Amino acid sequence: MSSSRMHLLIILFLFLYEIEKLKLQSLSLLFMRNKQKIDICLSPSIIDLFDLSSKKVIIIDVFRATSAMCVFLNNGGNQVIPVSTIEEANKYKACNKINDYRYLVAAERNGAIVPGFDLGNSPLLYHDKNFNGHALVITTTNGTLAIEKSKELASGMLLASFLNASAIVNYILSSIKEDVLIVCSGWKGQVCVEDLLLAGLLSKEILLDNRFYANSDSVLLANHMYDLAKSNLFEFLIDSAYRKRMNLDEDVKYCLQKDIMSIVPIWAQKNIEPFSNSGYFYLV
Repeated sequence: MSSSRMHLLIILFLFLYEIEKLKLQSLSLLFMRNKQKIDICLSPSIIDLFDLSSKKVIIIDVFRATSAMCVFLNNGGNQVIPVSTIEEANKYKACNKINDYRYLVAAERNGAIVPGFDLGNSPLLYHDKNFNGHALVITTTNGTLAIEKSKELASGMLLASFLNASAIVNYILSSIKEDVLIVCSGWKGQVCVEDLLLAGLLSKEILLDNRFYANSDSVLLANHMYDLAKSNLFEFLIDSAYRKRMNLDEDVKYCLQKDIMSIVPIWAQKNIEPFSNSGYFYLV
């Protein structure tokens, strides 16, 4: 065979190879286009890297904001109104003085109840109480900041904790058609192991449904981390920053209980008189 003919055959082979590659890429893109993507934002400090416009956002703050909010709603509360600052929380307190009693108002900073408020973000404060007909206004160090950064851009939000994990997964699989982004609240912009573990549990369960796919290292990391920890979450977290920083083991144990309630708190972007740019979580 002449060298020129060999050269032509090689060119033809490479041409056909490239065509097949393009076909496979096109099929892959088509395959992904018909699936829903799940991803994890490890901290609100990097949320600007994500396009939230067509995503359903799951907010998690295991220790302790979303856990406390879930307990409040599970015990009869009709609304959770998250606010990002203590000043906003004080405005709701002032409303209570002007009008008939309307709001329970909670404020937490750095793990402690803010002076002048009766409630913080410990789920134990809301356990075994009846909150029928009450609304909770709450501001926390991390969880309400994650909500504030997500609420204007996302196509909707859910509140998740270990306490209602399976209910959230079931709701996503049965009712959500958008892509899903799990937003970890972290600690002052840093990653928290406990949030990563819950994100791993949620994403792992959701990915069992072949309508969903993931292609990010954050999902891979969270899945593997949860696999390592799931046999004993409390012991796995013994050297975590939160447990070293806070002496709140009873809260930690409470927050790590899995599926003790079956609620799904969803977001309603509605103004609450006399406040604008507000909204609240309520139960489906």
